[in-house]
Amino acid sequence: MTIQAVIIIFLIGGNFRRNVDDSKHLACSEQTWHGGNPAETMKGSCWCGSDAYCMCTPSLAIDLVITSGPDHLILVRRKDTNQLATMGGFVEVGESVENAVAREVFEETGITLSKEKKENLKLFGIYSDPRRDSRRHTASAVFVVDVPENIETRAGDDAKEVLRISIRDIGGNGETNFFSDHLVLIEDYKAAIQGESNTNIKRGESTKKGIIRSICGKFS
Repeated sequence: MTIQAVIIIFLIGGNFRRNVDDSKHLACSEQTWHGGNPAETMKGSCWCGSDAYCMCTPSLAIDLVITSGPDHLILVRRKDTNQLATMGGFVEVGESVENAVAREVFEETGITLSKEKKENLKLFGIYSDPRRDSRRHTASAVFVVDVPENIETRAGDDAKEVLRISIRDIGGNGETNFFSDHLVLIEDYKAAIQGESNTNIKRGESTKKGIIRSICGKFS
């Protein structure tokens, strides 16, 4: 991008995304961050505003524990890894996490959340450990919502299929092949609804001390 083009963008006051390698004239030196599991060093990118201030931050995402009946969860199987996962995705610029939940749940499962359900989403916790996602450092706001047992679903967006699975069949001798830290997330939820604290979850050698997360409290 030429200096003249940068000046034009500054004059119209637009926010724009630049590779940090090309941003030195904007007082943004080359940046690297350590993220993923296992840890890696990788070139990053920044968002730069019209005031020439650039910021490199973790990606903001949402995940949703969808309960369906007293002991079932609705999960998706991802197209890219063929692993089970909670429903979720990245928050778009200009979007609240609550609106991102409603958008993502419709895109991935075909479920439309009513206005009442959107207004009464329960925040379960914040999962922001840099080791939780091998792609990049991602911070996820995790919500809980309940849907009817007989609700109709359809797979869309990044989901290969939508599944209704008993909580008892997750972890232990059941399903354990989950994307990212989603098994940890579900085990945390299982412990929370039982009024317990989940302190023994391990996910590979690089996270043997447990990923860092903040859980809101007990769920019933």
